[in-house]
Amino acid sequence: MKNLGLTYCTNVHPLGEWASWSDLIGRFGPAIRAELGWKSLPMGLWFPASLIEELNRDPVGGRQRLQSLMADNRLSAFTCNAFPYGNFHDKVVKTKVYHPDWTTPERLAYTVACARLLAILSQEGTDGSVSTLPLGWRIGWSEEHSRKSAENLCAFVREARAIEDMEGRMIRLGLEPEPGCVLETIDQVLSFWGMHLRPAAQRAGIAPADLENHLGICYDTCHQAIQYEDPEDVLDRLKANGIRVVKMQLSSGLVFKPDPERTSLGLRRQFVEERFLHQTRVKTPSGIVSFDDLPEALAAAEGAAQGVDLWAHPWRVHFHLPIDSRNLLESESIGTTRDDMLKAYRYAVAKRLCSHFEVETYTWSVLPEAHRPKDDAELAHSIAREIRFIEAHTPAGSTIKDADA
Repeated sequence: MKNLGLTYCTNVHPLGEWASWSDLIGRFGPAIRAELGWKSLPMGLWFPASLIEELNRDPVGGRQRLQSLMADNRLSAFTCNAFPYGNFHDKVVKTKVYHPDWTTPERLAYTVACARLLAILSQEGTDGSVSTLPLGWRIGWSEEHSRKSAENLCAFVREARAIEDMEGRMIRLGLEPEPGCVLETIDQVLSFWGMHLRPAAQRAGIAPADLENHLGICYDTCHQAIQYEDPEDVLDRLKANGIRVVKMQLSSGLVFKPDPERTSLGLRRQFVEERFLHQTRVKTPSGIVSFDDLPEALAAAEGAAQGVDLWAHPWRVHFHLPIDSRNLLESESIGTTRDDMLKAYRYAVAKRLCSHFEVETYTWSVLPEAHRPKDDAELAHSIAREIRFIEAHTPAGSTIKDADA
């Protein structure tokens, strides 16, 4: 695998309608490109639903504005994140990010719109990848919801095939397993493919090759590490079952090391914040104890949840940390899942399982205060530093496509 696509996800920015979207992309794209010293910079684009609604009022003009903005700033695109639908920088996001889910026509229409925009912005002869939520949040989910989601995903496959025929661009959609969602483990992914998705495709008359070409998995390295899943095992099982990894999101999760003396309570509380959900998994000898948010885990740890002293065991938390960090707050009691991320990245490259990679540290604004960038220039520098970290850990024989200055 000689040329790899590497970018960062722009959901880190508070993007909205065209005025803010064009301003932020037009500022951060060139700033990060200059930090890296690259001739051009691919952007992992996020199109909020409000932007798509605005662009749809003037489709031709909107398309031209997008293309001009990217070209004028020497930016390109091979991937986009269609997981967040609405305002990803609301004061409180939490479970709102999982709505609308894949049972709804709104989710289908939004994802198709993102795929069409990516198709007109991607370079000729390149494939595009779009990531999306893993069906929805698990609470209240039923077999009927899975059936309807499979039907809507098949409808996306038909739309993606039409885009390929009209634009000459292969756009692939990747469901992104996440803790707490309908699909969070590799077993659940394989079950959904076998019990719902492939039968739905057969009923809809979709060829197996079209399903495999246009629909697969977005592997988020933080999410699977939080589940204590081994990346090589997961990637091997996906390949063995004919499920493509259309994109890998390079992210690193939060680790609290065993602390029977409970001396790290104050440090752990510094990661409690109100915007994003921070699903927490505690690995005990009798199994994994799950919590939907970090405050729930901290409250349970005050007692003995399920008869277990949670402080005596490792915690992994869905909190995307700077991917080059080994620990935070200068404490050995706080680690990261960086090694899991690098293991997944190197294995995917070595085995030619994926060629699209996107750094997704969207939490800079809610990190403990000492680690937050102080201004736009510091944020651009921090994002470039993460990209350079991945460059430095890219296996020999492979190169980053746009690192050509």
